[in-house]
Amino acid sequence: MIELADIARICGVPEAEVVRVARAVKAAYGKIEGAMAKVFTLDFTEATALVTALCGTGANPLRLLELGTQFGVSTCLLMDSLKALGIRPLITTYDVDVQRHLFKEGEADFRQEDITARCGAVLDELKPHAVFLDAHPWRLTYNMTLEIRRRRILFFMHDVADTLWNENLQGGRLPIEGNECNPNAPWERKVLEVVFGPGIHSGHLDAGDYRIDLVRSHLGLAIGRPTPAAPPAS
Repeated sequence: MIELADIARICGVPEAEVVRVARAVKAAYGKIEGAMAKVFTLDFTEATALVTALCGTGANPLRLLELGTQFGVSTCLLMDSLKALGIRPLITTYDVDVQRHLFKEGEADFRQEDITARCGAVLDELKPHAVFLDAHPWRLTYNMTLEIRRRRILFFMHDVADTLWNENLQGGRLPIEGNECNPNAPWERKVLEVVFGPGIHSGHLDAGDYRIDLVRSHLGLAIGRPTPAAPPAS
């Protein structure tokens, strides 16, 4: 089981900062607990790691793009946690299948649209400080990850644990020819390996322009951070 000290190491912050964030996340969970009985969303560890990394951007207000809200549980969780930490969240969330909203009108900018073919345009319009990928159409996740890398944006990808592998999700879903992808990983992990290269199964991948760490929780969370740009040659 991942500990708060592991989150501090991954996010590069003191453990006391993770404790501060964890308290805010715990309070946010208390507000949505009754709505979560049958909803798979960020668990406490994943939410704490994600919010800790968001706080590390220093952005306030903080612009966050979320893909795959569906119920709006994670939207509320992130929104309330950030507010409790003194950060004003500006969350834009996209989905094509919305079952119900837990956030109130005006709290988040919800857009019902399939943006698979225009991920780059959306990023250029919103200029988010970070992107949270929790959408299931694989091509959307793949396209968005490519565009995120081109723009060097902090991102988070949910559902990347090995335990989520399902043979039915593997066939014909990714252009993996020429890539050494882990055959026993969920397709979200395959997106990471196709876009950034193999090796993420070790828990950490240095892709040169990006550092990607896995939070080894129940469903798994990948944190992708652009590395500082190299100085120009003299």
